[in-house]
Amino acid sequence: METYHDYVIKDGKFIGKFDEMYEKFEDPWTQMKQPNKYSRMSGILHLKNFEITSVLECGCGLGYYADWIYHETKMVPKSVDISSVAIEKAKNIFPKLDFEVANIVTDLKKYNTYNCVLFAELIWYILPDLKTIFTILEENFKGKFLLVNQVFYKGSQKYGTDYFTNLDEFINHVPFTLLARCEATATKDSTIETSTLFRI
Repeated sequence: METYHDYVIKDGKFIGKFDEMYEKFEDPWTQMKQPNKYSRMSGILHLKNFEITSVLECGCGLGYYADWIYHETKMVPKSVDISSVAIEKAKNIFPKLDFEVANIVTDLKKYNTYNCVLFAELIWYILPDLKTIFTILEENFKGKFLLVNQVFYKGSQKYGTDYFTNLDEFINHVPFTLLARCEATATKDSTIETSTLFRI
């Protein structure tokens, strides 16, 4: 039986048909239930602890994490996603928030007025462009923050293993200064949730 995963990563290969996925499935990644709560709450704690006042959320999907950030911090993130279908749905669900279609490889630098860039469970989908994105951040967001919420897998990962497979390897891959890190899992989970904050 086909699932939303088939439109994202299948058999260890990146598919990336996000518009088609959001058209066919009402709630991919069970966003309405706010999965990955360890990493998402940790991300909010990073925002509070470092007194971050504006956030560009990349990979917002249906907008549920943007809404959580808003309720916890009173900030309205600038929330972007490559899927126009997801953005249209997010605007309908959370009309008070700020959503926009964007490709972070080509559009990221135009958002450089924000003092924190948040990659919300996005890393696995931008691996081939990471080096380019890091350069864009270095050139356009110097001195600001990069916040990364990301899930790693307990021995079952097939995609991206030539880049990194755990949080320490990811941190070593990022060319910025680590300020904070959180890593958590429940024994029953197949994933490890992480949240890291860097100074660009």
